[in-house]
Amino acid sequence: MNIVIIHTGFAKYLIYTLRKIKHTNKNADIFLISDREYKEYKKYCEFININKVIKEESVSFRNKYIHLGKSNPNYEMFCMQRWIILKDFMKEYSIKECMHIDSDVLIFSDLEEALKPFNNYNISLSHNLALTMYIRDIKILEEFSKYLLFKYTDENEINKLKDMYYNTYRVNNGVAGSISDMDISREFFSNYNLEIGNLSKVQNDSIFDSAIIYGRDDFEMLKKGKYEMKKIFFENDIPFCNYIKDSVNKKIRFHTLHFIVWSKLYLKKLYYNKDLNFNPYYINIYREFNVLKSKLKRINK
Repeated sequence: MNIVIIHTGFAKYLIYTLRKIKHTNKNADIFLISDREYKEYKKYCEFININKVIKEESVSFRNKYIHLGKSNPNYEMFCMQRWIILKDFMKEYSIKECMHIDSDVLIFSDLEEALKPFNNYNISLSHNLALTMYIRDIKILEEFSKYLLFKYTDENEINKLKDMYYNTYRVNNGVAGSISDMDISREFFSNYNLEIGNLSKVQNDSIFDSAIIYGRDDFEMLKKGKYEMKKIFFENDIPFCNYIKDSVNKKIRFHTLHFIVWSKLYLKKLYYNKDLNFNPYYINIYREFNVLKSKLKRINK
């Protein structure tokens, strides 16, 4: 199994992501496509210099990208560009299939076994979002790459993106209101003409997590103040959560847990297979600190 992460800069939580993969997928080839070979990551993965796999199409997308949002434009651009980078990496290294995960995803299962229900699909992903993706045919990434360029070079498509941003709640909704890679991937894969495997669907009483903070309609949530996360508990070092949809109440195994935005605070805790609990006070401080950090960056520019 080939497992690929694309991430630039240093993030301490990524150490735990890589360690967990090394523990649960001992025979996997783990590739970290990054801008620098950090010694903290070195023993857990093979470093791929991102500058050596950025090709003409990636450069063209970077030059054509138009930022629509209040978040960091370089960050949003890169989140989209990485799918083109992933495609070029797979071609250059002759990799025919791989599991791509975000850098804030913990893998708790042997993927060779967990992905068996998806072996008949060319691509499988969660909620049509290009975050956790099991790719078995690079042609899909080639089509996705072309679509990304199309969205930012065709005048009609650019106008659609502007309309999506300026004429909806997004324009007043801060970082969450930016046009992101999730918008583009949801649009592309929702209209894709081949069947797509759904990693976010319960299969054999197990599932791949789309995000630990989402799922209140399907799973038991731990809610404190304005924050909530799936109420994860461990049995024999495997994470579970109670499935409550349609009056069903049974525990579901999670092959992965995805710690987006502020939930990254709890990645390390669950890395050590500890039942989820959290204090909203620390989340507030974490979020206020990140807002301040963003403001200081803008001022320094």
